[in-house]
Parts: sequence; structure tokens; C-alpha cells
Amino acid sequence: MSAGSPTAPTTSSTTSPAPAPLAPSTVEAVAAVARGRVRRVLRRRAVIVLLAVLVLLAFVGSLMYGQTNYPLADVVRVVLNENVPGATFTVGRLRVPRAALAAVAGFSFGLAGVTFQTMLRNPLASPDVIGISSGASAAAAVAIVMLSLGETQVSALAIAAALAVALLVYTLAFKDGVVGTRLILIGIGIAAMLDSVVAYVLSQAAEWDLQEAMRWLTGSLNGTWDQARPGPPRWRWPYSDPYS
Repeated sequence: MSAGSPTAPTTSSTTSPAPAPLAPSTVEAVAAVARGRVRRVLRRRAVIVLLAVLVLLAFVGSLMYGQTNYPLADVVRVVLNENVPGATFTVGRLRVPRAALAAVAGFSFGLAGVTFQTMLRNPLASPDVIGISSGASAAAAVAIVMLSLGETQVSALAIAAALAVALLVYTLAFKDGVVGTRLILIGIGIAAMLDSVVAYVLSQAAEWDLQEAMRWLTGSLNGTWDQARPGPPRWRWPYSDPYS
């Protein structure tokens, strides 16, 4: 070959070895895991749909049945802000706000429990177990019995106390990180102490204050739209009391 003739480039082709085929047992295991995930997703969706239907049926049933029963057509007319003799007051002023508050309260309880259990990865973790609910109860009992505060002030103080107890439990449980088991044990101890505070305050309460404190601690759905509305004071629901 002469010096002036071009030389063809030499390429070295490297071929990667073909992956070894998976063993039949491994393929079956992967397929079983995939089928298990699909079944869990379908089961979860079925449970959610079933619970949603049950909540809807319970909501509608609570509007229709009581000391006085009303047909579904009258309930729908009342919800659409039509005047139905008898049903307008009973359904619109009494049953609808109670059913709505019950649904919102149940959703809030479930959301709080799921949030704590997901964050701490422990099925025992919930606000009532680790002392947060006990902190709010103790603050509310003190506010009602000893400070004679109003409803808004009692709620604000209870929320602030719940947040303070949550911060206290987190601080006491923090040691090179937060371990779910340690946090739950510390929360159980703080909850026991706060429950004793509630018991002592109730033992010193007058009869009227005791009833108010017990109603706050146990909860009540006995209210109207004027007590349940989320809007400002001048904003009214269709069935609010014109004299309140």
C-alpha cells in the first residue's frame, strides 16, 4: 500500500453479553407481586366506593327519618331552598346542619388518624393516643370552668394547647431523630397527666360549668347553621335564624 493511499478506519465492535433469562420461579414471583398490587388497589377502591355510598345513604336517611318522617321529594325541595310546610324547619334548620357537621367531623377524625399513622408508620399513632386531644381537652376544661371564656375563646385556646402538646411530645421524643415507638410512649404518658388535669378541673366545677365542659369534651351535633357556618358573622345560610 502506498503512502498516499487512504487507510480505512479500524473499529472494534464490542457486543454486550445477552442477559440471562429469568428462571420460571422468578417470573412467577414477579407476576404474583404484580397481581397482589392490582388486587390491593381494586380492594382499596371498592372499600372507598362502598364507604362513600354508606355515608351518602346515612346522610340522606338522617334527613328523612326522625321523630317525624318526610319523603325524599320533600327533603330535596327543602335542600333546594323551597318552602315545604313542616319540613322546612325540621329538615332545613335542624337535620341538615347536624348531618353536615357529623359528616365533616367524621372526615376530620379519619384524616387526623391517617395522617398520624402515615407520618409515624405506626397503627397506634393517633391524636387521642399521643396526648394531643388530651391537651385540647385540658385547655378547654380550664377555659370553661376556671376562666369562664366564650365558645370562640375556648376553641382558640384548645387549638393552641393541642399544638403546644404536639411540639412538647416531639421535643421530648427527639434524640438523634424521632422514633415512632418512643414518641408514642411519651405521648401516652403526657396524655395520662393531662387526663388527670381534666378530671381535677371537672371535680371543682359548678353544675352549669360541668355541663358545658362535658358537652365540649364529648361533642354535640345539637346546633343550627348559625353555629356551624364557616363564613363571617354577617353572612347567613338559607335557613339561619333571622333573629340571631
